[in-house]
Amino acid sequence: MSIFGPTEQTYADLVEIVRECKLPLAEPVTLGEAVRFSGCTALGHIERELFELEPEKVDAGESIRIVSAANGRAEVKFVAREILRLVKERNYRYRDIAVIASDIDYYQHYVKAHFEDYGIPFFIDKRRALDQHPVVAMVSSALQAVTGGFSCSDIFAYLKTDLVPVERCDVDLLENYCLAFGITGRDWMGGQEWCFAGEDEKHFDEGRINEIRRKVSGPLLGLRDKLGGGDGGKGISAAKFAEIIFDFLETLGVRERVGSWIEEATEKGDYAAVDEHQQFYERLVDIFDELAEVFGEKEMVCGDWLAIISSAFSQMELAFIPATLDQVLVGSIERSRHPDLKAVFLIGATQRQFPVPVSWGSILTEADRAACESADFGLAASCAERLIERQYLAYIAFTRASEFLCVSYPLADEKGSSVVRSQFVDNLQGLFEELREESVSGEQIDAGKVNSEAELADLLCGELGKDGISAETSERKQLAELLDDVVSDEELGGLGLAVRSALDYDNRAELDGAIVKELFGREIRSSATRLGTFAACPYQYFATYILGLEEREEFKFEPLDVGLFYHRVLDGLLKWLNSDEKDFASIGEDELLGLLRGQMGEFIQKDPFVSNFLRHSAHNAFIIHAAGEVLEDCVKAIREMVRAGEFRPEVSEVSFGQVKDAKETLGEYRVGLADKRVLYLGGKIDRLDIAEVDGGKLGIVFDYKRRTRGFGWSQFYYGLDMQLAIYMLAVRSASERQYKVNKVAGAFFMPVEVSPTKTTLEGLAEGAESFGYKARGIFKGEFWERLDKGASKDSRFYNFYVTKDGQPYGSYGNRGALRPGDFEAVLRFTEKKMVELAEEIVSGRIDVRPYRLIGESPCRWCKYKSVCRFDWQVNEYNFLESLGKAEVLEKIKD
Repeated sequence: MSIFGPTEQTYADLVEIVRECKLPLAEPVTLGEAVRFSGCTALGHIERELFELEPEKVDAGESIRIVSAANGRAEVKFVAREILRLVKERNYRYRDIAVIASDIDYYQHYVKAHFEDYGIPFFIDKRRALDQHPVVAMVSSALQAVTGGFSCSDIFAYLKTDLVPVERCDVDLLENYCLAFGITGRDWMGGQEWCFAGEDEKHFDEGRINEIRRKVSGPLLGLRDKLGGGDGGKGISAAKFAEIIFDFLETLGVRERVGSWIEEATEKGDYAAVDEHQQFYERLVDIFDELAEVFGEKEMVCGDWLAIISSAFSQMELAFIPATLDQVLVGSIERSRHPDLKAVFLIGATQRQFPVPVSWGSILTEADRAACESADFGLAASCAERLIERQYLAYIAFTRASEFLCVSYPLADEKGSSVVRSQFVDNLQGLFEELREESVSGEQIDAGKVNSEAELADLLCGELGKDGISAETSERKQLAELLDDVVSDEELGGLGLAVRSALDYDNRAELDGAIVKELFGREIRSSATRLGTFAACPYQYFATYILGLEEREEFKFEPLDVGLFYHRVLDGLLKWLNSDEKDFASIGEDELLGLLRGQMGEFIQKDPFVSNFLRHSAHNAFIIHAAGEVLEDCVKAIREMVRAGEFRPEVSEVSFGQVKDAKETLGEYRVGLADKRVLYLGGKIDRLDIAEVDGGKLGIVFDYKRRTRGFGWSQFYYGLDMQLAIYMLAVRSASERQYKVNKVAGAFFMPVEVSPTKTTLEGLAEGAESFGYKARGIFKGEFWERLDKGASKDSRFYNFYVTKDGQPYGSYGNRGALRPGDFEAVLRFTEKKMVELAEEIVSGRIDVRPYRLIGESPCRWCKYKSVCRFDWQVNEYNFLESLGKAEVLEKIKD
């Protein structure tokens, strides 16, 4: 089978038709040679020898180039520069040049960006699917909404086409509300006013929300009623369906909106957009006319009509013609109707994409196909025919140009994976002697050959930037002088200032002195979390606590919400026990679990978010049920820990400083700063346990965490996490009499959830005795027996080790027990570090400088990355040295 088989078959069919019509047929004219290659023998050689097994090799000269680029972007940038070179040096017109892409979808964005930067007029010869037009998207999403139960995703897809007479700011406000409270289709279709926001969500104006909602839902509900109540309603005819749709479009003023788009595109000279909008409305009308003609009076429900028109929308395409004559044609290989061309750039010549990928799957065998052909019944091309078609497309791509051919391919795809060039490029290279592949990876732009303002800006930024050429070279000095000339030039001054601004950019954030004075008075309110945030990154502190930036709320049970559920239930349980004059040590396990379940039920009933979350789905109910089972295991562990020592839970959720909705409080905790300023610390302690010792009160702090967590000595030293130490200082300085203690023994993190551990069959018996809820923190070692009076060697409940001589300081470097002097040094250093951080805060420091400690950085979890735009190539991390317990204790004693 010849690669020109389809052309030969077409010729034969035409001859047969002429003979059947008994018309005279002239003798065919056979051309002996390709006239269009008369000026370029190398391209003529390709046309003759491309598929020969042993081709003759000739000299390619400068007519053929094979180029590799780092990626698709660099490839298109090279092509743009070469097009300008051909226009300037060889007097080509833009219409004499074409760019043929193996994958037009991948390359069109690069082509549009670089060709516009270089001022190259171009036309992308690509059909566009009808369903990509905003009006089609609006109609489809509106019908999806009314037939699919008014899901929020369909409604907001409908609204964001900007064809609905609702302001975009109102759409955003409505979407935020729907995400925050999990609005469902039942809520949209119901007639009740929306009032899901509780007393804490005052930032939602529900009056305005309901007004916007009515404006949105009104036309959709009207459309649903006209269509017969949605998918499950009564059937309607195709003509009636079309009439309802166009009435809906008229109600929304879509025709006028499209008309305004056409006027705007005409004013801007965007004739492609004008053509698109004009074609679109004609095709839309045609689709509904054909629908009525084909189906007549047949009645179907709305869902069936939607499926039919969606299929029609997806299969129909808009074709465009060039708006002007003199422009570069950019197209795919399959669209071979190229005009007479002098130069062709074939891009993306990779093994995967060039000429076209061939996929095959068919229920018919080759014998079936042969039988159909013998019966004069045509089918789609077979696998063999498609493979031959690949050769034909390669021939077309290599022979379109009459004077110059450049074949290029990227060395890596968009994911950075390496790619292999097409075997047809190897075939092309085998036709010529000394035709070597060129590389444009890392190619330097010559200042004398700059073709556009964009290229000049790239040159200056690339060479004078941080990673550019060395400052000592004469080349850099010349480029710096060139930049000075550009800045002073009347026409290029704006470009020069933009380049200089880019070169001077350091992503620095600073606060003006007057703003600092306005922000910070004599009283500074802070907390352990706030101080830790500032130590982690000053800008994160600024964005969170000064600007008050927040992510929009979403109706889902986040890990933070699970943690809040744990805290609230455990707090309610302890208060219940205290009100009944019971404690964890004396109460029975069954009674304790009964009280816990009662507390969980009461909390779920009273909390509007949790109760609303629970009713939405069985999956949500499972999440709450699983959290309850976790708490049951946790309270059993707390009971066991309390029974092991002398401390008894006294109060939970007790605050210090000014804390919202605080019921129990220790009083104010303040520290003096310079300039007579005062730092007031605030916070909430999850649990404070008390032991009676020698007629006095001894306190110990517990902070609940979802997972097991230890005391980080490096984090403590750098101020990243001083929570436990600050809590101890707050307890020690408590002013409220009922919570006043004589001494503070320590503070611990206690996990609420325990992950299952791996073990062997032999270790199952030993594992059954393990305790997964071990509390980890720091404490004054002399009180170890008050915590775990039965401890021997490694304490089962706390992170300390008792030596043979009865001291709790075994493995001192990695356990929580502290000698009295070290314990006091930790507390003194904490106050010193708090003062240091607070004074940096009031100085107005907000620089973008996150820490880097053992590969960890706050940027990983930061929600403000899109605001600060930290870039390690511009900014610098605050690199911190990892420190152990012994190193920290040594440093804080100096």
